[in-house]
Amino acid sequence: MDRRIWLVAAIAAILTMAGITWGCSRHDEYDISRGIDKEITLFTEEVSLPVGDIGPLMPKQLLEKSGLNDLLKQFVKEDEDGYLCVESQGSVFSNFVLMLSMLAPDQSKPADIPIDAFSGAFNTMASAMEMFGLSTATQVFSLYASNPLTEEIAVSGQLSLTGGEAGSGPSNVLVSKAFSRQKVASGADNAVFFSETQTGARSFDGCKLDNMVLHLPAEFLQKDPAQGIGSISIGYNYKGFISVGDVLTEALPFDISDLNLPLGQYKVKEARICADVKSEIPVTLELASVRILELKTDEEGKTSTELCEDVEVTPGIRINSGSPDNPVVTPLEVVIKAREGNIPDIGGIRLGIKVLAPTGEGDKRLGMKQTININNIRATVSGGITIKEL
Repeated sequence: MDRRIWLVAAIAAILTMAGITWGCSRHDEYDISRGIDKEITLFTEEVSLPVGDIGPLMPKQLLEKSGLNDLLKQFVKEDEDGYLCVESQGSVFSNFVLMLSMLAPDQSKPADIPIDAFSGAFNTMASAMEMFGLSTATQVFSLYASNPLTEEIAVSGQLSLTGGEAGSGPSNVLVSKAFSRQKVASGADNAVFFSETQTGARSFDGCKLDNMVLHLPAEFLQKDPAQGIGSISIGYNYKGFISVGDVLTEALPFDISDLNLPLGQYKVKEARICADVKSEIPVTLELASVRILELKTDEEGKTSTELCEDVEVTPGIRINSGSPDNPVVTPLEVVIKAREGNIPDIGGIRLGIKVLAPTGEGDKRLGMKQTININNIRATVSGGITIKEL
């Protein structure tokens, strides 16, 4: 045997007897990775994590959180275009053509027949709505008529629209207008012959009609296809579109619960959530508070959210008002800091929203089809994110 081979074999035997293994047969006792941090911190200056978009959110979701919801269900409705409004109708005058002919003995000439004065109440919740912070953005009062004759008729009179102070007090005349010989076409069925529109005025709650005259053509009895049992009638319609005033300042809780920000696994102590808020709603919204909803996963893998008390949040201030024709985009920034430890996985945000008075010009009507969209949501982290080494 070569002397060098013999020497190596002898040394190996001595080491074995000393209890020292050769090579890597007991590598775990000498693992050089023990005691070394296997976490890596990346993007130590700043990193932005895209989240996505949320929306559309609609006024109905906000109103359902407020005490106004029951009031709205009882007294306010949505019109065909989705706008909230108060609407009321009433009858002013109705009579058969035969009965009217008895008031005009000389049928050979056109007849002017006086109509009794009329007083009607509507929008009885106007004062109550003002106390709740709602008002009327635009009000439309219309007079309509049905004319069964084969020739047009006309109506004259004096209209007064009344309204009271918010809370209590007698009604005052807010609008007074005369109309003269307003035409109603032959065969008309509830056709509008006079209309008054007011914007930004105090809510109307009633009307008065004085000096009313029905102008009928000559031989009008013979011009009734129903042989006298046709009815000439006059009615009114009131429609007040709802707006938000300057009293509704109680913060309404609103949850955005479909976020999924896994910040917990990155050991983040401070983050900024930024977004662009596009609003079609004609009121200014204020973020009075922002709370974080921590994402929890149970043993069965089901997820849920609960309020996290271990973070403090500095919210952005206001979301500017817009309209469907002119949506307004407001940059929004929310700063989140961990009081102790790290920010957890975020599953949602609970916003405390105050509804402020309308701002700017344009249509102030509140509609259920108006939207708020929160776009380009991103979480920006300073100081880096920490991940486990793969």
